[in-house]
Order: sequence, then structure tokens, then C-alpha cells
Amino acid sequence: MRLFKAILLLMLLVSIVPTLMVGWLSVSHTRELLVRDAQELAQERVKQLRLKAEIFLGEPTEAVMGLARVPDFFALPLPAQQTHLASVLSQRREVLAITVFGPDAKRLPGLQAFSRHDVSPTDLASHEERSRVLLEGGTDGPRYSNAVPVSGGGPVVTLAFSVGEPIKGFIAADLSLAGLRHMLEQERVGSTGFAYLADPRGHLVVGGGGVASLGGDVSQRSPVAHLLRQLASTPNAELFHVGNFGEGRDAVVAAYTVLPETGWAILSEQPVEHAYRQVETMEQRILVGLGAAILVALVMAALFSRNLTRPLKVFTDGALELARGKFGVEVKIPQRNELGELAQTFNYMSKQLLAYDMENRGLYESLEKGYLETIVALANSIDSKDAYTRGHSQRVGDVAVEIGRELNLTERELRQLQYGGILHDIGKIGIVESILCKQSKLTDQEMAIMREHPAIGDAIIGPVSFLGAVRACVRHHHERWDGTGYPDRLRGEDIPLLARIVACADTFDACTSTRPYQKAMPLEKAMEILDALTGAQLDPQVVAALRRVLAKKGVRLEGHRLPVKLAS
Repeated sequence: MRLFKAILLLMLLVSIVPTLMVGWLSVSHTRELLVRDAQELAQERVKQLRLKAEIFLGEPTEAVMGLARVPDFFALPLPAQQTHLASVLSQRREVLAITVFGPDAKRLPGLQAFSRHDVSPTDLASHEERSRVLLEGGTDGPRYSNAVPVSGGGPVVTLAFSVGEPIKGFIAADLSLAGLRHMLEQERVGSTGFAYLADPRGHLVVGGGGVASLGGDVSQRSPVAHLLRQLASTPNAELFHVGNFGEGRDAVVAAYTVLPETGWAILSEQPVEHAYRQVETMEQRILVGLGAAILVALVMAALFSRNLTRPLKVFTDGALELARGKFGVEVKIPQRNELGELAQTFNYMSKQLLAYDMENRGLYESLEKGYLETIVALANSIDSKDAYTRGHSQRVGDVAVEIGRELNLTERELRQLQYGGILHDIGKIGIVESILCKQSKLTDQEMAIMREHPAIGDAIIGPVSFLGAVRACVRHHHERWDGTGYPDRLRGEDIPLLARIVACADTFDACTSTRPYQKAMPLEKAMEILDALTGAQLDPQVVAALRRVLAKKGVRLEGHRLPVKLAS
């Protein structure tokens, strides 16, 4: 009974304590990952919004500044100058007004054009006033005013720049921000978040839902206040920040960056409770799972302890007999479970103990072979998911060995190449089938997931000691000679030679086998592709070795010559 209690307590400790530790670590680690994912999402969103905003401003700005590139614009006849102004207005709907000033910053008669027929005197005076303020501030390059509303209702910003060196005159234009406002209003930041633009004074430029109208003061919003402090301390730095702002019900996950041309900040906000909703859901699920695991552990520990203690004495007696040299002794365990199987194994062991000593070496080799065959079967299972890639891994291994033999590698290295070619895509077993077998082009997010397979494969074969040298093939077969590959962005000969060979064999098989996106290429066409990739993606020495392999097999490749000297 004491042994039963001891085993029961031990089983509970062994099962519950690690379960609690793993649960706690899972909660903390997963929470950290989910929080980081939410912040990275906000960061990526702001980057995309900044790019869109730069395009919205850049295209009409480029159209207006094209007037400065008209040869001798200020020397042209007035009708020709007016034609150029009208052309810009007709080409870019975002350009609402253009005014040409002389070198003395005074408006030139007849060189003012508007996209509307009726322009109020107030809007006209406001346009000229904003233009002159910009001209007084200097004209080293294009300058932008603060955003203001116009009679039509949409926000506008005034652009001004000088023409010629020495200065022959100035050009100013009003640009509509309606398209930029519409883009931000359409931007989805979760279910309750929004994005907006603020100027260096903390005033709203344009924005989505949840913020005040144009010109409203948003400087008291936590992200904007943080931005203004950063601008005060580092006015000329390229700012970017993402994190949690505010407290309590006003807490938000936000990110911001600054548009260098205008000095405006683009911000994205989402309430913390919505941004981190996945965190709460994850924590609840893990706690429920922990409770269920503890209950199951309690019941299973009791049953296991009771079933284990009963046959222990029988095993003890049999082991003592075996220790005394009485080989062939048998134990009688009638149970039809693992203990009964253990009794049969014990009896077989007792009878075959002497023979095992002679078979140890063969057993080790068989174990190694079996381990490898299991992993190869996993690799083949990846190929079998897609009829177009069936047999791909085996072919890559065969081609890699041929290249390695041409490079005078040792038999051990050739064997490692064979394994590396077969196992190079083993990590795809960790990629969801919807991405792995997708027939159309992968999205950026799907491609990022697909690019995790070398690291996954490395982790799979890492515990297998005799495959240690093969790990380089699995992890680095997507590295590029120019250093732009993945996952470690290795460059040139920093990439292990075996991995460079597998990468070449992989590319060659991809070209010469039928895929959903291409038919199998002739060998000559495939080698043209590999030649084009030489020095950028593939090692020139390895590609040259493959060419020699094909030549020795009687394949004629017209129009190609080997370089006189290969890189060492």
C-alpha cells in the first residue's frame, strides 16, 4: 500500500507539475507572441499607409513640378504658358489651382488657373496668401502648407517651388486631399480602430472615423502627444514607433511614422481590448485545457499505480533469477496490456540474451537505417501531396550526388548529399496543406509562411546525430549566392558547399519537371535558366559542374561555353 501511495504521488507530481509549468510558460510566451503580432500588424499597416500617402501626394506634385521642366517656361508666349497650366489641371484632378509668380514673388497676370469655373474671392485670397507664405519660407525644394478646408468642402494643401537657377519665378498649386481622406476612411483597423494624419502642431489633416473634423486639435491623444515629444527632442530624425498608449478605457495599440516631405504624421489606433482579444481567448482556452489535463492526470495516475504495483514482485523475482545466470527464466503475467507485453519481451530477452551480443553492431546499423527510412518516408509524404512534385526529393538527391561526384567529393560527402537532397524539403511537413498545394500565386503572408520550411526541417532532423552534416542542406538550400536568400541571408562561400549543390539540383529539377505553373523544359532551356541565375542565386562552380555532368552523359547544349576560369 505504501508503494501504491508513493507511485501515485510521484505520478501526480511528474504529470501535474510539468503541466502547470508548461501551461504557465505557454500562456506567457504565447501572450508575448500575440501581443508582438498585434503590434507588428499595426507597424506594417502604418508602413503601407505611409506608402499610399506618399503616392497620393507624389503623383500630383510630380505633375505640377513638370512645369519647371518645360524649356524656358517663363519665356514662352502667354497662350503657351496657359496651355501648359490647363494641361496639368486636366491630367490631375487632385490639382485644384495653379498660380505662377515672378522672381519678385508677385503673381504674373493671366497665369492663374483653377479646375472650377466659380472660385470665391475668399478661396482665391486664401490660395495666394498660403503661396506667399511658402515663398517667404524659402524654396530649396517643394514646400507644403498646412491643410485647410475650401468652399467645396474638401481639404487642400498648397505646394510651392522655385523655377530655374538663378530663380526665374515661382509656381504654387492647391492639391486636393479628398482622395487621401477617402483612403483613410476606407482603411480597416480591426472593428473599432482608425487611421489619420496629423501635422507637426498636433492638428488633424485628414482621418477616418473616431477623430475630429479637419483642423481639429488631436494633440491630447496619447499617440500624438508621444509623437510631439519625440519631434521636440529629435526634430530631424525619421521617427517610427509602435506600442501601447494611454491607460484604462482609453488605452490603445498604436503606431506612427512621419512623412518627410510634409512633416505630417500618419497614425493607426485600435483599442487595446480589441487588439489583444486573441490574447484573452488564448488564456481562457489554456486554463480550461490545464484543468482538464490535471483531472485526467489524477485519474490515470491512480489507475496506473494500481496496475503497476501488482506485477512488480513477479518481475523482481524473475530479474533476480536472470541476474544469477539462469537464462531462459519466464515470468507469468496474464494481463493483456503493456505489462503483459513487457512480460513477453522479458521472456524473449531471457532466451536471446547471448545472441544479442553478436548482433549489436548490425542492430545499430539497422536502427540507423530505420530512422533514416522513417524520415525519408516523411519527405516522400510531402511530394505525394502534389502530383506535380512526386519524386522530386529523390531526383534532387540523385542530381546532387552526380554534381558532388564531378566536384570530387568523398563517398561520405556524397552520401550526405543523397540524404540532403531527399530531406531538403522535409520542413514542408510543417506547412499547412492549403498553402503547400495552392495552385495560384501565394500571397506575401503565405510566402512568409512557406519560407519557414527550411528552419522547420532543420528542427526536425536536428535531434538525429548521424544526420548532423545534412542539416546544412536542409536549412540553407534557399540561400542565394548574392546574399538575398533565406533564412539566414548567407552569401557566397559562407553558404555550405553541400547546400549550394542541393540548391542547384533543386532548381534544375524544378525546371525539368512539370509544375502547375509551367511545363517541363528541355535541358537546353533549363540550363539557360541556370546560367541566368549563376552568380546571383547559384554558385558558378556548381552550375559548371552540372554542365559537365550533362556533357558526360551525351547531352549537347548548343550556344553555351564554360567560363575559362571558375571562381574558387
